[in-house]
Amino acid sequence: MKRLVAFAMLFSCMFITGLQAKEIKVKSWCPMTHASGIGSGPTFEVARDTAINACISHGGQSACCNKFFRKI
Repeated sequence: MKRLVAFAMLFSCMFITGLQAKEIKVKSWCPMTHASGIGSGPTFEVARDTAINACISHGGQSACCNKFFRKI
């Protein structure tokens, strides 16, 4: 009986951790002003937008920060 309970707990922990979303990180930079920003989020689009806004707030130009980004 103890083995069954232990197995059930182990299985449920493995199942729950598999469902958790991983945090995606994106870096945006502006080569003209040397500004950069890092953003994170549950999806690439959210992380990208956050990184672009961080790059702009650190002195980057919006046309530049919108063009240069990558997943890290």
